[in-house]
Amino acid sequence: MARALIAGLCNHGFPAQQIQVHAPHPQRRDALAAEFGVQSLAAEPCPLPPEAIVVYAAKPKQMRAILTAWAHELRAARVLLISVAAGVRLSSLQALVPEVDVVRVMPNTPTQIGAGASTLYAPAELDTARRQQAEKLVQSTGLAEWLPDEESMDMATALAGSGPAYVFLFLEALEDAAVAGGLYRDQARRLAIATLRGAAELAQQSDLAPALLRHQVTSPGGTTAAGLSAWEEGLRPLAKRALDAASRRSQELAALLAEEL
Repeated sequence: MARALIAGLCNHGFPAQQIQVHAPHPQRRDALAAEFGVQSLAAEPCPLPPEAIVVYAAKPKQMRAILTAWAHELRAARVLLISVAAGVRLSSLQALVPEVDVVRVMPNTPTQIGAGASTLYAPAELDTARRQQAEKLVQSTGLAEWLPDEESMDMATALAGSGPAYVFLFLEALEDAAVAGGLYRDQARRLAIATLRGAAELAQQSDLAPALLRHQVTSPGGTTAAGLSAWEEGLRPLAKRALDAASRRSQELAALLAEEL
């Protein structure tokens, strides 16, 4: 996620030399410096630029040690702290770094190519300027959606955060079915990917709801209608079960992390 955000900022014209990467592994941060021209710095706490934006992109279980060590510098510089640590609630963040403005962000893996779908949540008292800073950063990697409450983050994680894996599974299933039906695997894969990408782009560019777009391509008694009848047997309840299961697991992990932090 750190690399994705750096790539997004640099691709949107943000000066790379103003980005500092603090990490314990010299090889990783030096690789980012070589690729993007950012500053490569050690993980040890040090003074930060006033009102800087700091992104916490380490593992959730490392959060207590890292934020506790950096707490003084974060407060002194009056930074905006953006956490992309999955499952770590705002209350835990605020307890670790009191008096620091915090925003939670849940990105997904397509942020790596600037096609991400990320959700944001901040406390009501966070001012507009800070919200705009967070939104601008996240928009550099794709779609940015503010959530009305923190509880919504679990379902948003189930949809957008975990969603790419569902799509890859769907592509895999389509590919396997087409191969079983006689297509070559490389051909089936190209067709499945292009079809899914084209349909998604059409849905994004159209003012019509997905249901209407589906009706437009479905002739009564035709091949699409025959295929849809099979999908309709179980797709909707399966989608609901999948998102509910992922959302519940997000809540469980958040509870465990809250206890550890």
